[in-house]
Amino acid sequence: MVKIKPLIKIGFIIAFLIVTAIVSYFIFSKSKGEATALEDHANLSQSIAILPFVNASADSSQDYFGDGLTDEIINSLSYLKGLKVCARASSFKFKKKSVGIKKIGTDLGVSNILEGSFQLQGDRVIISAQLINVDDSIHLWSAKYDENLDEIFALQDKIANAIADKLKITLLGNQHQPGSKKQTTNIEAYQLYLKGRSFWNLKTPPALKKGIDFFQQVIKLDASYAAAYSGLADCYMALGYGSFLAPNDAFPKALEAATKAATLDSTLADAHASLGYYKFYYDWDWAAAEQEFRKCLALNPNYELGYDWYGYYLTAMERYDEASVILKKAASLDPLSVSISTDMGFSFYYGGNYDPAIKELKASLQVDSNFLLAHLWLGRSYQAQKAYPDAINELKKTMKVSVNWPVALAAIGSAYAESGDKINAKIILDTMISLMPKKFVTAYGIALVYSALGEKEEAFLWLNKAFDERSNWLVWLKTDPRWNMIKSDKRFHEMVNRVGLPQ
Repeated sequence: MVKIKPLIKIGFIIAFLIVTAIVSYFIFSKSKGEATALEDHANLSQSIAILPFVNASADSSQDYFGDGLTDEIINSLSYLKGLKVCARASSFKFKKKSVGIKKIGTDLGVSNILEGSFQLQGDRVIISAQLINVDDSIHLWSAKYDENLDEIFALQDKIANAIADKLKITLLGNQHQPGSKKQTTNIEAYQLYLKGRSFWNLKTPPALKKGIDFFQQVIKLDASYAAAYSGLADCYMALGYGSFLAPNDAFPKALEAATKAATLDSTLADAHASLGYYKFYYDWDWAAAEQEFRKCLALNPNYELGYDWYGYYLTAMERYDEASVILKKAASLDPLSVSISTDMGFSFYYGGNYDPAIKELKASLQVDSNFLLAHLWLGRSYQAQKAYPDAINELKKTMKVSVNWPVALAAIGSAYAESGDKINAKIILDTMISLMPKKFVTAYGIALVYSALGEKEEAFLWLNKAFDERSNWLVWLKTDPRWNMIKSDKRFHEMVNRVGLPQ
């Protein structure tokens, strides 16, 4: 029998206890189906943010326990219909910061805050948690646990039932109750999963590759752990999207992992989001993609990444008003997310609304001046307005974050060529081609530079190579203004038809 490590063992139980106690406070409305769920969720009066649990001990190596505990509570509560739950990225902005409850509530757009701390003392653990109303700072619920580690499993149901009985609250209309999400029984696998997610949250290519390594280790230990497959899918999707891996390498691996996750746990919203992402960016099956995105959000109406990705899809389908609604929903769940504010600018850009795009992207960069995609879309927005010096200056800033990123190189080369600087455009082309033996270089980007240079034959040669690569960038073929020089060519219309974009 595997001996359970006390620190991780507590994580499973405390998360369950606190989630159950908090949920007892809320009364949930009955689900009205996928279509109305997305609309009704925007009008909820009950909302909560879970702040990172504070390590009250002097041992900073235990910090990950508090982060994992916080994540588990957020994930569990997110599945409950009738409650708006602030996303992790925004809640964690307040980690180790001394900020008043009212300001936090205002910044995050929530009416309730959960805060807590933990401390280990020998074979005992002390956990305190408080649910606070933002408007008047009244403690709606609070509890302190000082328990022997060996007894905590036996006490979990007793504590949860006592709190629920005291509050006299009945849970209604929720098929997915807190704690029902399928987890592993292998403690080592759980610990590795938490580490994998911590690297996924960093989003950089090196971190995503480390995340893949951790998730693969998890699966070796427990091949039935659905969440680990979902994490693996997310990492491969991100690497494929950014052209850090070839689409034919990244996306099929993501599909395999997401399909396994959904098979093991059909209620796992993350897996359905990944399947929608795959069907959109790689399979080009528009109807199936939308079905998966909507299924994801019906299962978890608080999954901000699901809304964000659905917003990508709606933008590519040129359903801009719907995309705006969905992206605003993502932003309401994750109001301090630079990624989501950047994606709102991205959607404006593809819709041809360059001034709002520039405004949104500048605001993103005020929050994080090193955010790679914000510089990319801002540079492209300037290029669309023919402000070439500003465009090139902005696009070059991406190189400070990711040296010789082929996507950014292509953008710089295209801007040089459009501005009439053919010499520098061709230097960029030479650089991209010289990188091909060392890393994946998207053919879509090379085609863009040739198109801007007016070299149609080369542009279509590389555009066909992009099709063979199954480039995810091809979903933007109709709406990317950088193709304007060759859009009148019948070969361009043939390519749009081959991709199957709606006419």
